[in-house]
Amino acid sequence: MKRFIVLLLSLALVFTLAACGGDGGGKSPSESPAPAESGEKQSVDAELERLKELYDGKWINEDPYDGPFTMEVLSTTSVIITYEATGSNVCDLFYSADDLTSISVSLSGMSLGKYSIDTQTGILSFRPNDTDVFTYTKE
Repeated sequence: MKRFIVLLLSLALVFTLAACGGDGGGKSPSESPAPAESGEKQSVDAELERLKELYDGKWINEDPYDGPFTMEVLSTTSVIITYEATGSNVCDLFYSADDLTSISVSLSGMSLGKYSIDTQTGILSFRPNDTDVFTYTKE
């Protein structure tokens, strides 16, 4: 009976080591990203790059009385908008993942307006309210 238990424990040890794989053991779940997390990160990175491509830069208004501003996309949820007269503001950024050409910007919960860009002409339209529209071109 003693030999049977020793044999059983030896087999259990062999099977346990074999289950770890031939490369010295597998990675723990915390070391290897889950496929869904990896795909989400790639999607977020692609959205961020596209947002930066569309909106980062200095924008000049076609109306000479309205000064230029600079927009810098920090992340998929925030943007810095800098006006020469008032300085910089870190604002919240909202958009639909299906359409990155239209974004909404708010500061401390107060809507600052909607921005949309025509990818063919490169003209940025800013709608601070339902009636006014300002157009900008990238410098």
